[in-house]
Amino acid sequence: MLVTEIKKIDDKRYCLYLDYEPYCSLYMSDIKRLDLAEGVDIDEALIAEFRKEYLSKRAVNKAVASLKFSEKSEYDIRLKLKELYYDEEIIDAVISKMKSYGYIDDKRYALGYIRKYISKKGRKSILYELTEKRISPDVIEEIFDEEELPDEKMAVSDMLDRRFSQADIERKREKIIGYFLRKGFPVQTVLSCLKDRSSQ
Repeated sequence: MLVTEIKKIDDKRYCLYLDYEPYCSLYMSDIKRLDLAEGVDIDEALIAEFRKEYLSKRAVNKAVASLKFSEKSEYDIRLKLKELYYDEEIIDAVISKMKSYGYIDDKRYALGYIRKYISKKGRKSILYELTEKRISPDVIEEIFDEEELPDEKMAVSDMLDRRFSQADIERKREKIIGYFLRKGFPVQTVLSCLKDRSSQ
């Protein structure tokens, strides 16, 4: 395998290209350990051993570190590792290991996300945002069905009370409707809540 490029990524990391394809990210200590240089053929057994002993463990550590401050979906972890130039084989192995330890659980992630945003966004927006993270719509709908969550009318009513005065509701009706629609609330729910306020 030919080392075709060693490209600097940032102050600490480099991307190793083998046969013109990105292979992995490395530190200078790795480059020295493997005696890498552009234009040099690297022993396949050597790079395979490095991959097993260092890259796989390092990828797991990077994935675990990304969970330190907040829950992540499988998609988030995959994206993070791809950004660090780990290939699909290593990423799949990391994801499998982390799932087996319970570090990654998309249903748990989705439940936390829904509980965080259910009083601020409509279910339509939440469904869209979670499916963008490759979480199954069936899993999301299951959570909506199983959990006791505020309904959308309650959420809209609470937001109207917190954010808008009665004068705002009377003078800025169209803007307020647009505000709630952008947050994914059904138009009929918004109109019903506005009607309730107008009749007070």
